[in-house]
Formats: sequence, C-alpha cells, structure tokens
Amino acid sequence: MMMNARMTNNGRARHWRQGLVALALIGAAGVGFAQQPPAPPGPMGPGAGSAARQQMTPEQWRERMQQRHEAEVKRLEGLLHLRPEQRAAWEEFVAAWDKHREQFFSYRWDQEDQRTVTALGRLQQREEMLSAHLEAVRGLREAVQKFYIQLDDAQRDVFDREFMRTHRDKGPRHEPPKPR
Repeated sequence: MMMNARMTNNGRARHWRQGLVALALIGAAGVGFAQQPPAPPGPMGPGAGSAARQQMTPEQWRERMQQRHEAEVKRLEGLLHLRPEQRAAWEEFVAAWDKHREQFFSYRWDQEDQRTVTALGRLQQREEMLSAHLEAVRGLREAVQKFYIQLDDAQRDVFDREFMRTHRDKGPRHEPPKPR
C-alpha cells in the first residue's frame, strides 16, 4: 500500500511537470506568433520619425516643416490672446520668424547634393552652415525683442514657456523645462 501511494504521488508530480513544460512551450510558441511584422510606412505626419524623413524628398520635408510651423504660429497666437494694438508687432514678428526658418532650412537643402567627401570639406561645410544658422538666429532675436516689449506680463509668461519649445518640452509625458 505504501509503495502504491508513493507511485501515485510520483505520477502526479510527473504529470504536473509535463504540464508545466507543455505550458512553457505553448507560451514560447505564442510569443513567436504574437510578434507581428513591421508595419508598412505610415503617413508622413507631424509624428513621423527619422525613418519617414529618409523616405521623403527635400520638397516633401520642406512642406512638412512648413505645415508644422504654420500650426505652431496659430497655436502661439491663440495662447497669447493678442490685443488689436499688438497685431502689427505680431505680424512683423511672424514675418521675421518665417524668414528665420527659410534661412535656417535653405542652406541645408542647398548643400544636400554638394557634400564633399574630404574631412576639410566637411568641416568647411559645417562652418558655413553654422554661420548661416547664427545669422538666422540673430535676425529672429531682434524681431523677438521688438515683439516682446509689446506684451504684458501674462503674455510674456506664455511666450517664454511656449516659443521655440524643443521636442523635450512638448507633451504631457515630459517634465517642464528647467530654469536656466
């Protein structure tokens, strides 16, 4: 009788182990089946990543950047609640911001097909690009200074928080920008 009970317990343990092994194999197979092939390229919308950028022509990229800029201008204008007497300063500022963007992006696209393969050539291109970007930023800074003095304290707080936010500053998942 004692021998029979022991064999029954060993049989149960063996079945239990076999059941665990079977479940593990099913789970492993399920993971393999659950993995889906990569999704085909989606729309080239504002959330599209670097893979989407590589599939775009320079013209498509410029159009996408223009759409994002226009949306940003509208968003900022809505947040500022501009008074009628501030409209002229706003229009001047937006014109300067548009010019800044054009300067900023035009050098990049003008040089895209003329890349030099030498180290010195790449450094020269980098220096020229940085000079063009610095010129664009200086022009924008002057326009911001003229517009900024037209704003009241509440509008300045909004402008300080919202103008030229980086990707790290956007969205609810991120911490607010650190004070400088």
